[in-house]
Amino acid sequence: MSDSEATSMGREQGQGAVAWLAAAMGVWLALLQFAYFFLLEVRLSSRATSFFVALFFWLAGFLVGLNVRSPRVFVLLLPASLGAYYVARQVLGLFPYRLGILPVVGVCIAVSGALAGAFFPYLARRFLAVKWLLFHENNGFVVGLLLTLFGSVFAGRFFLDWAPVLGAVPVLALAWNSRERSLPALACQPMRH
Repeated sequence: MSDSEATSMGREQGQGAVAWLAAAMGVWLALLQFAYFFLLEVRLSSRATSFFVALFFWLAGFLVGLNVRSPRVFVLLLPASLGAYYVARQVLGLFPYRLGILPVVGVCIAVSGALAGAFFPYLARRFLAVKWLLFHENNGFVVGLLLTLFGSVFAGRFFLDWAPVLGAVPVLALAWNSRERSLPALACQPMRH
């Protein structure tokens, strides 16, 4: 069996696990992104600028993450983005309504945004067509938006405290599972058409 046949076969066999990973990642990214937004709304300012500040830092981090080529960065950003959220939560809890802490919180948001950016190149290699990666991630993101809406309305502070870590559990488990099922070549070589 040639290397290209083995790589193609590995992508086909691992597609179920990585499809679930893409969907779970979409859910988690929605939870994280909107948890940051609600955190800023509650602890910094309830103006529209909070949304735009969160969006700016998220997109800045996303652009950085999108240009990172090492698959190891994605693996490192999984726990780092979760930790960044809780650092931002703690800082905003200690210093509420102080705009001077915005750079610290912004860096935390950018770390999570970098995870979103690093996710696409990391997982694109494991799909035969990138459209399926986007399909699964976008569907997961919509589910995450719905969970965020209901969670913030009915659970409030509990949601801000626990949603990011609870959303990370399936992502970390699926990332570990898909790592073991994929061929080693998939982590190192980009897909060629």
